[in-house]
Amino acid sequence: MRVRVSLIILIQEKENPVRKRVVRIFSAVNPAPAVLFLWLLAGASFAAGQSAVLKLNALTDAQARAVGVRNVIVMIPDGMGSAHATVGRWYKFAKTGVNRLSFDDLACGMVRTYWSTGLITDSAPAASAMATGFKTSYGYIGLRPAKTAMPGLSELLKGEESTPVASVLEAARLQGRSTGLVVTCEFPHATPAGFSSHYVQRSAMDLLAEQQVYQGLDVVLGGGRRYLDPSARKDKEDLVKVLRDRGYAYVTDRASLLAAKPGKLWGVFAPTAMERDLDRDPRIEPSLTEMTRKALDTLNRNPKGFFLMVEGSQIDWGGHANDPIGTATEILAFDEAVQAVLDFARRDGDTAVLISADHSTGGMSIGTPEIGDMPVARFAEVVLKAKATPTKIAQRLTEGPAPSLDEAKGLIAGLLGISDLKTEEIAALAGPLKERSAKKLELELGHAVSRRVGIGWVFTGHGGEDVTFYCLHPRDLRIGGVIQNTDLAYYSARLLGANLGAVTGRLFAPAGRDFTARGAAVSIDAADPDNPVFQAVKGGHTLRLAVNKNLAELDDRIILLEGVVVCTAAIPGPSVMDPNTWFAPRAAIELLK
Repeated sequence: MRVRVSLIILIQEKENPVRKRVVRIFSAVNPAPAVLFLWLLAGASFAAGQSAVLKLNALTDAQARAVGVRNVIVMIPDGMGSAHATVGRWYKFAKTGVNRLSFDDLACGMVRTYWSTGLITDSAPAASAMATGFKTSYGYIGLRPAKTAMPGLSELLKGEESTPVASVLEAARLQGRSTGLVVTCEFPHATPAGFSSHYVQRSAMDLLAEQQVYQGLDVVLGGGRRYLDPSARKDKEDLVKVLRDRGYAYVTDRASLLAAKPGKLWGVFAPTAMERDLDRDPRIEPSLTEMTRKALDTLNRNPKGFFLMVEGSQIDWGGHANDPIGTATEILAFDEAVQAVLDFARRDGDTAVLISADHSTGGMSIGTPEIGDMPVARFAEVVLKAKATPTKIAQRLTEGPAPSLDEAKGLIAGLLGISDLKTEEIAALAGPLKERSAKKLELELGHAVSRRVGIGWVFTGHGGEDVTFYCLHPRDLRIGGVIQNTDLAYYSARLLGANLGAVTGRLFAPAGRDFTARGAAVSIDAADPDNPVFQAVKGGHTLRLAVNKNLAELDDRIILLEGVVVCTAAIPGPSVMDPNTWFAPRAAIELLK
């Protein structure tokens, strides 16, 4: 007999204590007794406003059965520390009258962000840790570190250094789930690359983009058109043609994105990064929310589920520029995208949402030696005058004919809303204007806004403090407390029912070692130094594996692999000739009997 059991709780609304609402927390047909017991415990904690924190290495059998979900969405507000979130919240209040961020109620822990040998991380090792479960080296993408030197990190075994490890996105793809990336930076930038590529240097975006194109992702939306363009790529490969040949709809503006039919989708809306949300032209560039909704609609058509990573990429860039306007407006854009995701997840009932920054940026403080208090009306008056970010204004001031100082002051008054520049501020702007330095100008303009709203900055780099973790789980089975950034990967893998170690073994077999063990003669064909090829010969058969692609050529036959071929040596360079720097899917090794 089929019996549907639902757990229903009557809760009082915080906003109106007189009103109560019915919430169906869980519902299933013929739930197991252990699962039903777990529901009751979780429901009790839900009603009390408290949720039990899972210990990933000590799950009960009932928790292990109940934690899995169909869809996993990881959202990363790049560079957002607690001060940044607070400023974003006050900006939202000034603009909308709503004094909370969409994800405030999901806060359940703090994330330790340090990398394999130091306290202050970079986006590449941070994203790699969140995607693969390994703290890694500065600049590394999807690899084990070159070495470890931090408390609690295991020593590497000989031969493990700088070797590729699987991401939760790759694990989801091998399960038959759909996968996607949504960003406002270039699509092969550090954070999206950390979930979908493997290399020793984050700056090699031509190479990382090629891996992403051949990874088989279902949806990629963001900036970075130049990394697909043969006229801009060093290797002259036409990756747009590859995408179209593989069945992707390729779109480059907002209207085309919104009109795109269901199916594999690749959208790039700027040659490099997209504009800040405050500066973007909505006729050309979609918002982060619009891209996220499109990704959800596309990915959710897969009955097996999906994995999606969404990044608020340019919160970080506002911090680097010491720009409270850019920071706050990017947080608001991210907040709106989170709301769209939470609305989807709550309707769906089988989706987990994980939200964490990779690090903070700029050492932002609310309060300075000069300003110990800031009336909210004064804050609102200053920030709401801005019609463009200091980044856009600096760009305007350094392109075309050099403006006079009076012309510059007029543009700043019109777009930033500051018409009372002090003598020392004008003097600080004069040098960068003469040098035509947009970077220096945006920094001075950011400081001008900051002085007027009581915001301080320590520097323009990354911070090493913990960041806040937010989580939504349909059965309230969340991790929390003070956790590691690597725990996001382990938790995501638990949610997916995936084993990252097994996926690494399946996707990244040591090609030199394993082909040699099978009796094959191996060599590297570097006739094209930008596109070297691993070659193995045995029994009259020749197998060629092109780097950064999922293609194997066995004699005269092309075979699609389930993952890309990776070389961890610098390309081009002499170390490429070492077969032990090459890794390939296990299925490629088995092609030579």
